[in-house]
Amino acid sequence: MAKLNPEVLEWAVRRSDLPQEQVLKAFPKFPQWLDGSWKPTARQLRDFAIKTHVSVSDLFSASIPDYSLQIADFRTRDDLPALDPSPELFDSVEAMLSRQEWMREFFIHEGYPRVGFVGSRKGQPLTDATATALAQGMHALLRLDDDWARACPTVPDALRVLKDAIERAGISVVINGVVGDNTHRKLEVSEFRGFTLADEYAPLVFVNGRDAKNAQLFTLIHELCHLAFSQTGVSNAPEDEDGDIEMERFCNAVAAEFLVPSNVLLPWWSSHPMAPYKKVQTISRSCKASFVVVARKAHDEGLLGQNEFFATLKKHQEETAAVATPGKGGGNYYLNERYKLGLVFSDAVIAAVHSGYLTYRDAYDLTGMSAPSFQKYLEEVA
Repeated sequence: MAKLNPEVLEWAVRRSDLPQEQVLKAFPKFPQWLDGSWKPTARQLRDFAIKTHVSVSDLFSASIPDYSLQIADFRTRDDLPALDPSPELFDSVEAMLSRQEWMREFFIHEGYPRVGFVGSRKGQPLTDATATALAQGMHALLRLDDDWARACPTVPDALRVLKDAIERAGISVVINGVVGDNTHRKLEVSEFRGFTLADEYAPLVFVNGRDAKNAQLFTLIHELCHLAFSQTGVSNAPEDEDGDIEMERFCNAVAAEFLVPSNVLLPWWSSHPMAPYKKVQTISRSCKASFVVVARKAHDEGLLGQNEFFATLKKHQEETAAVATPGKGGGNYYLNERYKLGLVFSDAVIAAVHSGYLTYRDAYDLTGMSAPSFQKYLEEVA
């Protein structure tokens, strides 16, 4: 008869990052589970597995189960091993991989064309010229001119415009700050900003919705860059750092050039006589890019000297509360849900249900909705 493995029980608690007091409050006899003097009931084991985000069968494993990251980790360099993912990141990647697999099968079945952008830059050198060319190519692909963000009243408006443009190009975009709809399982920005799942039929970009809105804009383009090289993996390269990983640094350069094109920045900078700090602030508001991205771009273009650059950043840090707060919910729940699920995926599910390719039960599982919620969703957005 299978026995509980105390090492696995302790590992599950560590992995879930649950405080010891919380574990003992929920399972007072947990120490006795570990020493074998008390056997938990089936229900207790199920509750423990749910709380620690593992399967019940894992608790009986002879060794620690493998919950390493399912995709490449762009957060590490050289041949270092991938960082252990939190249960929230692991489960988010798992859900998106399942979603992508379904979309790929459906799109092939329906005769959808390949998304030509995926892998379009594969094998090209990571040079400044390539970064500029890729940023320009993205503007053309998305049908957004160099100064597109100026017409957007706010950063959230710009984010929606960019997201919609990417999805019109056949690339699924998911922006979420929690695992599925579980508001108790938040995605930590300190762990990751986004990830990319490359596929020629069903490419997918996931952005951490807990991040600041202008950071989400940056991450979207950063992840698109990975798609151009047909790369699947998790990123956490902040827009305010160059980083020490070549590909991440390159993707940051592409994102900066897309959001603050040199051919927009240079003439504007020279034609507006104002203090450097004010210039950076004004361009940031116009391009909807973060202050730090604009300042770094100005520095890289030789518009801000080294000392001036650091002085500008210091003043910015002193004048702003550098706390990223996620956007608050509001409006129509079902339209918000469509936005969160992504237009490519949402429209595919609706089409598949109506054609009979996908059963309602499978649609509930794919979207994470209950039967009544999905029925209402169809009425609201179809």
